[in-house]
Amino acid sequence: MKILVAVPVYDGKLFVEGVKCLLNEQAVAAANGDELLVRFLPSCSHPAMGRNQLAHDFLESDADRLVFLDADISYEPGSIVRIAHHPVDFVGGAYRYKFETENYPVGWLDAPELWANEHGLLAVNALPGGFLSLSRKVFDDFRNFHGDRTFEHFGHEMYCYFSMPWANGRMNGEDSFFCYEYQQAGGTVHLDPELSLTHWDGNIPYAGHIGKWLKSR
Repeated sequence: MKILVAVPVYDGKLFVEGVKCLLNEQAVAAANGDELLVRFLPSCSHPAMGRNQLAHDFLESDADRLVFLDADISYEPGSIVRIAHHPVDFVGGAYRYKFETENYPVGWLDAPELWANEHGLLAVNALPGGFLSLSRKVFDDFRNFHGDRTFEHFGHEMYCYFSMPWANGRMNGEDSFFCYEYQQAGGTVHLDPELSLTHWDGNIPYAGHIGKWLKSR
């Protein structure tokens, strides 16, 4: 499998923990017979525009899978390869908020209980975009349902998959609204609860494992 790891770097600076993880992940991917490509997008101040650019680059490439990776996330070796190989089109991990009290930016379905599917994945309403694996079919389904959203950006034709509108009584992030619109197109958003991810605030790590957190509750 050819995996394109797309990293928006809003301040144009790479974080050493993230670079170490990517180097380790390339070795894991090679041992697994995968090819790991990395695309950095530096100094893009608009999150939705940056993700649209990276989605465009993925679709123009010959990669099989897109993995969005935020620059302030670190992870255990093999985590990117793991989510890229899940047999679903849309799956991600959840990392902690940068708060002392452990909590996660996940939108849960309105259901009395959580049940994992046969692959150990949970269906959810929304996930953060910083550790997210998407197949090409996600973008095909999105375009088929939502129609023409093309726009021009510096002479290139782009498509608006990600946006940050006021909708449903709230100001939406580009990642949560993408999840919402993908579900409108008939898709399912999956969470892999067995990932250990660390969200960094400068040199302060906020380490978490959402599966263990859920079980503790």
